[in-house]
Amino acid sequence: MPTKLQRSETGLSDQLVDKLGLEIASGKITEGTVLTSTHLEALYGVSRTVVREALQILHNLGLTRARTKLGTVVLNRREWNLLDSQVIHWCQVAGDANALMSDFSEVRYMYEMQAARLAARKRGTSDLTKLNASLKNMRDAFFEEGPESQKLHTAHLEFHNIVLDATQNEFMSRLSVLFTPMLRLRFEIVNAQIKIDGTFLVRHKTLVDAITESDEDAAEKAMNILLDISHKEDLQTLRKED
Repeated sequence: MPTKLQRSETGLSDQLVDKLGLEIASGKITEGTVLTSTHLEALYGVSRTVVREALQILHNLGLTRARTKLGTVVLNRREWNLLDSQVIHWCQVAGDANALMSDFSEVRYMYEMQAARLAARKRGTSDLTKLNASLKNMRDAFFEEGPESQKLHTAHLEFHNIVLDATQNEFMSRLSVLFTPMLRLRFEIVNAQIKIDGTFLVRHKTLVDAITESDEDAAEKAMNILLDISHKEDLQTLRKED
């Protein structure tokens, strides 16, 4: 019997969203299950307003869809917004983090190598300034706070997003918004187990140098090296998790 929700700093609707989202992600609530307001109100001891708010959020995340005269139906995983940080969190807690990381590693090759080429071809002076500033932030964080610091992870994420912005391609740039949650998950899991050293900074500087020189081939190669190492780290982490 589910525990009745209690008022806390986290609102009742947010609590209900988290409970239902995790149960859907873990398979406890399966595809095709009908969620009715009356049932959820009684099950969790909450008002109809709370249930409606929670179901609307799940709908917005692609986990459910309202069906006339039926109720709210749980959708197939293909419909979920797997790039949303909340959905990623539920999948991680449900034990799917490894599969997501493996798939995402493959996707990174598809867009980041092309982004490096475009950045080398189209970058402006301001992009180079931002890249060098980001590289400095990474270096400072590495030597001042260590390879596991949150400051380094933040600067590293910013660096890759700046490369996307340097492509001067609006669609490519928007990928930073889409993939930031997965990159955060990747850094959180991998960097907790894999120790990085100073060569990490050297490899990123090689990419900056290639973009600065407008050398598309060198930029693509430098990004490929970064991704190869990231992929190897991912595989090491996945094996440890297994």
